Amino acid sequence: PDDDDDDDDDDDDDDDDDDDDDDDALRGYGGGGAAAAAPGALPFAIVRGGSRGFRSRAPLLHAGAAPTAEVSAEQLEEIYAGIAAQRPAQDAAYEAYVAGLDEEYKASLVSRAKDLGLEVDFATGHISYAKDFVAPSPSFDLVYTRHGKTTGNTEPRVYQGYVDEPKNALNAIGLGQAEEAADKLEALGLRPDLVVLSPLARAADTGRAYVRRVPGLEAATEEWEVAAEQRFGAWDNARVMDLPAQSICHLFYLDANACVKSDKPYIAPDGTEIEGECFVEAVLRAKELLDALEARVAALERPEDAGRPLVLVYGHSMAGAALSILTGNGKVVEGAGHLGFDGPYIMPNATPVFLVKG
Repeated sequence: PDDDDDDDDDDDDDDDDDDDDDDDALRGYGGGGAAAAAPGALPFAIVRGGSRGFRSRAPLLHAGAAPTAEVSAEQLEEIYAGIAAQRPAQDAAYEAYVAGLDEEYKASLVSRAKDLGLEVDFATGHISYAKDFVAPSPSFDLVYTRHGKTTGNTEPRVYQGYVDEPKNALNAIGLGQAEEAADKLEALGLRPDLVVLSPLARAADTGRAYVRRVPGLEAATEEWEVAAEQRFGAWDNARVMDLPAQSICHLFYLDANACVKSDKPYIAPDGTEIEGECFVEAVLRAKELLDALEARVAALERPEDAGRPLVLVYGHSMAGAALSILTGNGKVVEGAGHLGFDGPYIMPNATPVFLVKG
């Protein structure tokens, strides 16, 4: 879930860059043939530079997950299998959850999503592209980069959303990935007109690894609250293995349920209470981000012959998935009509991705 991981879990001892993975990177980050592009989707590609493309994995245990002193990989696999086996109880809990939601709230989410060309089905919890979906046409090119690796997205993984505690900071691997992402952008010779950073340290630090290399770019760099990660409420920074097996939280990653959210807030170390949001609400917030970027770019002072503006955004897995869907780069779950956003649909760590390219 959340910033929960990808193929980078084995990066401690595996830095190989095989050709097959690199080819997958050119096609997009939904590897393994498990997804299809949205109707009317704009073409995009992961910036090439020796990084591996996203590799599909089983949703319950990351490939190469290292055991900890507290729990082994074998024990984790058993725990996650036990959670998956509770699917009937999770579905029953979700049915009760939906029945208890305010009808006006549900109708509002469905209506607002429809305005974006998206369909939300509360009965299943799924979000899909409507047949008449048309990707927006921003006036700028947009490159999105998810943050580097953290302790929080290493097994045993946690819901890592709107949290900024020490375990959510870039670890040694993540710091190295941030520099590698900067290498890729630097090699392309890009000159961004605007760099927007999530205010959460793991994303901001990933972005600043590149910003500090480019003279004068700091002046064009801003931190925006709207670019932050999805808020998971009381699930935030809780280990997946420790949450009740019957909880609806597990439907988020087991069934791409875009409607579930915690009914209790996350309590930050300073006592601040942060309410949760479902993935649909994260997509609606991504629309706010896109609109804000359009307004900010329009206000930039640029030479008339400067060409198409370029914006870099440094963020997160779910925030990135939401923006990918909104820009027409969402991935449809194989054999189903709804969109995936966790597991094999997450952007790889610290890999620049063109979401909009004119």
